[in-house]
Amino acid sequence: MKKTLLVTAMVAAFAHAPASFATNWFQLQNNEQPGAAPYTFWGFIQPTYTHNEGGTVSGIPATVVSPVNGANVAVPAGLRAYNGQTALFNLVGPDLSHSDQLQMFRARPGVRGVIPGTDEKINYFVLAELGNNALTRERQAVLTDATVTLNYIPGARIRVGLGRLPLGEEAMQGVQIMDYINFTTVTDQLLNERFVESYANASRTHAAVVGAPMAMSKLNGAFGGYRDVGVEVYDWFNRGRWEYTYAVMASQANGISFGDDLNSGNHDVTARVQASYVFQGAGPKREDVTAYAWHQDGKRAFGGTDYTRIREGIGAKYLRNGVRVSGEYIRAKGMIYVAPTPQFNDIGAPAYEPVDYVALDSSNKADGYYLETGWKFAPKWEVDLRYDELSKMTNSAYDERKATTWTLGGQYFYSPKVRFVLNYEIRDIKVVHPEAQLTNGQKIQGTAAGIIGGSVGNRLSAQMTWIF
Repeated sequence: MKKTLLVTAMVAAFAHAPASFATNWFQLQNNEQPGAAPYTFWGFIQPTYTHNEGGTVSGIPATVVSPVNGANVAVPAGLRAYNGQTALFNLVGPDLSHSDQLQMFRARPGVRGVIPGTDEKINYFVLAELGNNALTRERQAVLTDATVTLNYIPGARIRVGLGRLPLGEEAMQGVQIMDYINFTTVTDQLLNERFVESYANASRTHAAVVGAPMAMSKLNGAFGGYRDVGVEVYDWFNRGRWEYTYAVMASQANGISFGDDLNSGNHDVTARVQASYVFQGAGPKREDVTAYAWHQDGKRAFGGTDYTRIREGIGAKYLRNGVRVSGEYIRAKGMIYVAPTPQFNDIGAPAYEPVDYVALDSSNKADGYYLETGWKFAPKWEVDLRYDELSKMTNSAYDERKATTWTLGGQYFYSPKVRFVLNYEIRDIKVVHPEAQLTNGQKIQGTAAGIIGGSVGNRLSAQMTWIF
């Protein structure tokens, strides 16, 4: 309630929205239009309702037949205790306490402008988050962006501070104009970094390692939010209807944290190149076709050792005459955040307290993609359709899991500053190689994994966006 009152007061105080910008995300987020004011207050709120259809888990058996000798093997009571519990993927984040929830998901006030007396060569961009999401999981308010851009060197603009990394399209675009409520699973789980630290609980026991070695860990700090503190060099070049853009960013690999306490001095280098052919128009919905590729390389500290972390992708987007088509392929090596295991809130089950598992070595891999389309068939109405797929631990038949989602969506544009979105997600989680669970003596874990994943339900979400 306090957050809602605070956001309402800010909306009343801030009188106008930012001006229209070109679709190039580097120009949109890092620079100001000619003649921009020294300061412009702006921001948006996104109250969101989510309903999960998935029910509780049932059917984790008391015994299973061993594939080794045919004997009945008892399933640990701690694991069977999760019968009747709701898996985390059927709860609303970030609280993970209800299957249905109405919340102020995002509330971001900000200010941007040019520094007076610099001939518009220096501009700044500041944005905060007051909503209830993974960025505010430890604090009620955080900075998501705080950058200064220097436009002195032809062909090499320099941005310094906390800002978006030059990653994939979903990770770069402003969430206030996203065509869907939730990110795709592949973007969220491979690019929205979960920072972890080593965790060892003497009372925690688990099965012997059969698949890829994994480390027990616990979450440390806020999610990365596709952002980092660093220095970015970028620019764009126009050649008739063609526009070419590049960006290279060196960053501290700590997400939205300004300190260097998460990663022991390691750093990332992230680069993106793109080419666009502009048909007509301007603004976030200008009509164009864009192709892009990006790569991120760095290291993460864990348990006194540094591990390589690589993320990369390629994609394209087309928008013309109210029709949009886009897609992106993403792959990852090393530092794969697997999931809490088992995927439940802790109920004090002996020997099966949920622990966040992470696959550290660069031999561990994951990949996925999405394809989506939209049709704005009337000035105020749009329909959308998206398919996304994520395969984790593709290097290990025993560990590989695949998550797929079909998203049916609709948008109603009440005004240039107010929009309503409705999404229905058809979700599925599979154990990709069930035969691997039967041939290595680990049928207990394989049986439970299939039952738990099979409990995933479809999800209905509704969201209002108010840009002020």
